[in-house]
Amino acid sequence: MSKLKILAVMAAFASLSAALTLTTGRVHAAHNSLSFTTIDVPGSTETDCNDINTAGVIVGFYVDSSGVDHGFSWSAGKFRIINVPGATSTLAYGINDSNDVVGWYTDSAGVTHGFKLVGTKVTTIDPPGTTFTNAWSIDKAGEIVGAYIDTSSVYHGFTDVAGTYNTVDYPSSILTELTGLNNNKQMVGIYDDAAGNEHGFYLVSSVFTPVNYPGATLTASDRISDKGEIVGLHGTSTTGPFSGYTKISGKFTNVVVPGSTETRVRGLNNAGTLVGRYTDSSGVIHGYSAH
Repeated sequence: MSKLKILAVMAAFASLSAALTLTTGRVHAAHNSLSFTTIDVPGSTETDCNDINTAGVIVGFYVDSSGVDHGFSWSAGKFRIINVPGATSTLAYGINDSNDVVGWYTDSAGVTHGFKLVGTKVTTIDPPGTTFTNAWSIDKAGEIVGAYIDTSSVYHGFTDVAGTYNTVDYPSSILTELTGLNNNKQMVGIYDDAAGNEHGFYLVSSVFTPVNYPGATLTASDRISDKGEIVGLHGTSTTGPFSGYTKISGKFTNVVVPGSTETRVRGLNNAGTLVGRYTDSSGVIHGYSAH
């Protein structure tokens, strides 16, 4: 199915300067020298950083004082706000080195669609026969990965290559989502087994490999760099709290923002800079970058 072109142009982008709070601390193993920088959209009640490209441009979303979600990109201390025209909420989740952005939005009827933003042009991403779509990640060639719900309310992963969609399901799973894609066509995601337990996975050349943080009840794999480094979150309960992790050369390392009650690692670039979100002791969610 070809993509539906949204004819309306993007709403005006707002550039905002933000004062960033630097937090440093120690975390486990190889990440004991990570420096964390808090990233909050001014006036927001929540900020989530979801992906970062080679140039250090970050994308994510924030919640305003009215409880509405807006996408954003952040570069050199300035924010650009991303709102799909006519949407009631917009969330940005992936960015490539051409600054093309993917994510999802909710329309006025309450239906969630994926989207791709190139410059100011928005394209809706909906595999055929779907009732719900999330576009998670985009590579330099423009291939997109994500997840959709079919008419039987089952989650499937998908790839989108120039408007041609392919469904991806982890063998014997009851749920699959593709969340990350690098420029070498290696992918990561999550699946639920027959018992409903959530696991991460790595996919290359149609071969699936599970990703499970040692001792965790739940593992999610969110992104993979061109070096094959994987990031995500893990926990001992399906409801959290969660901690972030990296998996580099087969070794897992826990990632926790100092003083936080929960940390999630959502993305990384080839330089090893991490992005994600953390919850402070007052229950407020902030975005962060770490290197």
